[in-house]
Order: sequence, then C-alpha cells, then structure tokens
Amino acid sequence: MAGVEESDETNVFSFKDEKIVPDPFFDYPQNLREERVPLVIDNGTYQCRAGWATQESPSLVFKNIMAKQKGKKTQNEIETQIGNDITNVEVVKWILRSQFDRNIVTLFDIQEQVFDHIFSHMGINTEGCVDHPVVLTEAACNPTYTRQLMSELLFECYHIPQVAYGVDSLFSLYYNYPNAESANALVVDCGYQATHLLSVLDGRIQPEHCRRVNIGGGYVDWYLQRMLQLKYPCHVAAITMSRVEEMVREHCYFAKEFSSDLAAWEDYDFFEKNVRKMQLPLAQVLNKQLLSSEQQKERRRQQISRLQEVNARRRLDKLQADEATLQKLLEVQDLILTADDDAFVTALAEVGLRRVEDLQEHVDKLSANIQRAKAKILGQEPAPIESETKEPSFHLLDIPDEMVTPEQLAAKKRQRILKSAREGRQRALAIQREKRRLEWEEEKKLEERRKIDFSGWLAEVRTKRQKILDARSARRQRKSDMAKRRTFASQQRMRIISQLAAQPSKKGDNFGQNDADWDVYKEINKDGGTSDSEAEEEKLEELETLLKVHDPEFQKEMDVGGLSGELSLAESYRLQLGIERIRAPELLFQPSVLGLDQAGLAETMEFMLNRLEAEKQDRIVQNVFLTGGSANLKAFKDRIDWELLQMRPFQSSYNVFCAANPSLDAWNGARKFAMSPLLTAGSITRKDYEEMGEGYLREHVAANKYFPNPLPAAQKS
Repeated sequence: MAGVEESDETNVFSFKDEKIVPDPFFDYPQNLREERVPLVIDNGTYQCRAGWATQESPSLVFKNIMAKQKGKKTQNEIETQIGNDITNVEVVKWILRSQFDRNIVTLFDIQEQVFDHIFSHMGINTEGCVDHPVVLTEAACNPTYTRQLMSELLFECYHIPQVAYGVDSLFSLYYNYPNAESANALVVDCGYQATHLLSVLDGRIQPEHCRRVNIGGGYVDWYLQRMLQLKYPCHVAAITMSRVEEMVREHCYFAKEFSSDLAAWEDYDFFEKNVRKMQLPLAQVLNKQLLSSEQQKERRRQQISRLQEVNARRRLDKLQADEATLQKLLEVQDLILTADDDAFVTALAEVGLRRVEDLQEHVDKLSANIQRAKAKILGQEPAPIESETKEPSFHLLDIPDEMVTPEQLAAKKRQRILKSAREGRQRALAIQREKRRLEWEEEKKLEERRKIDFSGWLAEVRTKRQKILDARSARRQRKSDMAKRRTFASQQRMRIISQLAAQPSKKGDNFGQNDADWDVYKEINKDGGTSDSEAEEEKLEELETLLKVHDPEFQKEMDVGGLSGELSLAESYRLQLGIERIRAPELLFQPSVLGLDQAGLAETMEFMLNRLEAEKQDRIVQNVFLTGGSANLKAFKDRIDWELLQMRPFQSSYNVFCAANPSLDAWNGARKFAMSPLLTAGSITRKDYEEMGEGYLREHVAANKYFPNPLPAAQKS
C-alpha cells in the first residue's frame, strides 16, 4: 500500500484490489468476415468468455451479470451495464442480475443483453445478422425447453447461420484428453452455482448416471464473507465480495482430513505459523494525516461543537422525559386524598410501583434530577427554587382523632402520608441544591486553576476521571467475583449468611416487619449497588468532554481503545484468516454446515458409483477429471484422491488428474472443437431449427444427449 510502512511481521498480506477495466471494442477485420470464422462463447455462471476460434485466448472475459440503475436516469447515465463495464459492483445504487437460475439460463432478456455486449465489443457490424457460426456452452442435462429458447434467440434475433451446443466440462475434457472420442471418465465439474458429477463412457455422456450438488464456488465465497463480517463487525463494509474472492482463491485450501486438520488449528504454534493476516487499506486514515495543522484545528473545533450540541440535545430530551414521568407520579400521589384505596393501588401498579414509600422515593429522585438538569441547561447556579403550583391543605391534622368521623380519620391518615411526602421532597431538593452548590464552587475553582496552571488542572481532571473508572471497574469486578464460588468476595458473603442463619430464630416468620431487619442486606452487600448511577455517568461525560476540548492526546487514546499505543493502527485494520481457510471450502463436502439438507461432493460421488456396474466403475475411475473454477483451490486434487481411497475397494486402482487451466479449458476445448471437422456435423443450421422441432440438438463428443419432447396424442394418432 502506498504511504504505509511494510510490517516486519510474517504472514501479513495486502489486498490487491485490482481495478476493473471496461472491455475494449475490437476491430472486425475483413478476413474474419469473409472466412466466417466461428465465434466461441463459454457462457459460464460466473464468467463469460468469448473470442474467435483463430485466437489462442478469448478476447472478452467478464462477469456474467447485468447492472440496471435505480431511479430516474439522466442523459449521461447508461441504463444497463454488462460485466467489466460495471466498475464497482459494490455500489448500492446498482441492481445486479444474472440470467441464470443455478446453472440454467432462465432470463433470456438478460441473455440478449449479454449477447449484444459480446457482438458489439467483438466489432461485428454486419447489418441485421451475425454471419458467423457460434459454438456455445450449456449446462449438463440442459432442459430441452431452455435450449429451444436459446436457439430461438440466436436464429430469430441474430440470424446466425449455425450453432453447436456443448457441455463446458466435456469441452474441457475434450481439450485435455488425447482420445476424447473414446474416453471413459468421471468428470467433476466445480461450477459457481452448482457442482456436477458426470459419467462418460466411450466418449459419450451418460445422463442417467449424472448427479448435481446445489453447492458451488459462489457459496464458498458467501460463507467466508459472512464468517469474517461476524468476526469483524467494525469492518463489515470493507469485507467486500471481491476481496473475499481474492482470499478464497489465494489463501484457502481443502483439508485432506477435515477433523484432524480442525484439531491442529487449536495449537497456538500451528496457528501462528499458518494464519494469514489480511491488511485492510488505511487510505482514509492516511488522508487525515495529510491535512495541515490549521485544517486539523478547524476540524477539531467542528467536532467539539457537534459533540456539545449532541450532549445538550440529549440532556433536554432526558429532562422532558423526566418531567413527564414526575407529573404522572404526582398525579398518582394526589390520589391519596381524592380517591379510595383500590383506585390508588391500581394507579400505583400502573406506574410499576407497589408501596407508597417507593412512590415517594421516585418523586424525590426525579425532582432532584430535574432541578439539576434545569440548572445546567439554563446556566443558573445554584439551581432555581421551584414554586408550588398550589398550596396543599392538611386541615385534619390539627384535629384530635377523637373528634373526627371514621371517614375523616381515613382522610387524615392520607393527609399525614401526603404531608410527609411533601416534606421529604423539599428535604431532597434542599440536599440536591446544597450538593450542586458545592459542585459549582468546585467547578469555579477548577476553571480558575485552568487559567493559572493548565497542566495541573489537566492532570486533576484526568485523575478524577480515572477515579470514576476505577470505582466502576471495582464494582463490576466484585459483581463478577460474587458470581464465582471460590472468590474471597463470594466466600465472605456466604460466611455472613451462615452466621445470620446460626442465630436463634424468633417464634414465627416475621422477618421484614421491622426496619432493622433490612440492615441484613446492607451487611451482606457492603459495597452497595453494582450498577453505574446516572449522576456518575453524567459526571464522567462532563470530564471526558473537557478532556476532548482541551487535551488533543485524549482523543487519540480513545481512538485506540485507551491502550496508549500498545496496539498499532495497522493491526486494528487487519483480518486474521485462520481456521476459515479450511472451513469455507469444506462447504462443498459438507453442505450441512449451512443447514442444507443434501449430500456433499464425496457422498454424491459414492452414491453415483454404486449405481454403476463394477466393470463400468473401474473404467471411469481410471480417469477422474477435475475442472471448473473451484478446482483451482489448493489441495482439491489431494482431497478427491483421499475420498476415493476411502470409498474404493481394497487395492483397486484409480487416477485423478486436473485440467491444465480449470477455468479456461472449457473455452479452449470449444475452440478446438470449432477448428475441427466435428463442427459441421455437430452444428444446428437454420434449416434444422425450422424442420426438426423444438430444442433440437446434434450430438457430438462434448454434447448433451438429445431427448425429443414427446408428441401430443393427437399428432401420434
């Protein structure tokens, strides 16, 4: 990465992030037009490859997808883009679509767009037609109806002279095997959306013995992406599909024995030796370092201003919520005088309380909090004294009990409770005012010290913040220790409980009737509550705001989690690819890890072989041929070899070999076929299309077997 120092650590890799270059427009020489050179198209589910049969490699290689823009389009924006014309597939405003369902073409409007892209970039400019034979790949056991629609598109829309269909994996076998016309092979085709196992006997596919596993290389990519995004939630946006594909292609591999390899990753030394540390780019962080000092100061002032606005808004919202809650509690408190006992108990339950004492405690606490919040928002110190909206009357309290009726006696009891609550609230407000006055004087002293001795003031603010953090940490540690059996705190608590239990019990169970009984809980839990109070949280917020405003180093410490440089910035932008290196590819052999109820590649292979006669089994296992994009993954051949060793009879022979280029050999085989005499015999002309019926196919060495559609009963008669 430019501008980033290379790490001295081992196993650290940077992403290539290769830029996508739009496909060029090629010339259309006169000799290609006159000689009617065949056009070879490998229509794969992941990539499409197209080129002239006279070329050594395809001219166009692009992802087989279409992007259609959302919303209203301007004159400078293109409605649809194909393949490499989509420079950034991660952009949200594009809707990516494919013509495939699994590996079968179902959306022919998109397929038409892909053909337009191919023919225009190949430079074909003949009027109203593509006057070249076409060799086109299709899926194994492709439905006749799908082939019919493809032929209709090619002959009716593009007016091609002839087309030859062939299975991509069989074209790859045809290119790699010297005598493909008489080959006996078990073809393992590892596609992007599905994996096929094809039985080939005497150079022809045996569709009744072919099997498909609905898991392909695309699922491996998606699975690894989800694992890493869950592992690193702060880098979800940076773990893009293109980077995941790079990690799968270059760093993942198949485990020969998955269970034993899984256990090996538990060893620390093995992990450190084999882990791959993928370095995410630090371009955004580096751009901040390129700002001038004045720009950095201005950005810092803007950040502080936004922080202060957010804090003020949060205080105001909390104040409004507290005032609404207090008003509701006061309405419930007024019911002591105006309503009967049942109505009061019901209202008390609606606000989540059970006792009058709890109601008074909540009223006192909210009143103090509201007074404190108003003082801060209005900037008035000490806090203003709230005036009573109405003067309560307690006239029955001065009358002796002997001189009142029973109804008045009940009302007198309520007035006594209400008066006690009012006096308690006034005491709480007075205590809060005095407490806030002392805090205000302390804040003024701190502000004066900041102007005189800034370093000392800064150290004192840091010390106060650290004391709050230490107290919070101690409470949480104690809470954690209390949950463990053998800690000192837990043992001390159990000792006190056992001593209390050993005391002689009183006659009858009347615990809790006296206030002194509740001191037991204070004795057991001497440190009080274990949760952080609102006042403490507010004080911590104030101190941290002061440090963010006046101490530039504080924000840097917060950015790295307060580790004071122990963790480098590069390490925080690093993905560790450990056990995921074997877990993601294992999906092909164990689809159950995704919850899919189907057999894996090895199980399907064994099932397929068991349905063949022993003699045919021996013939095809002599040439187990691996092709397709996922066959490029490391140790795939070794894993297939090991699986065959488990399922084949003792001392039986078999051979596994891989295509020279698993991704490209399907196109190379189709090109070889297009340049051979087999092209004429294996192609469908327009006359065949018009005369032979729907989905007609000429069979050849790399073709599917043709199954004509059954005729309707009326035509049979």
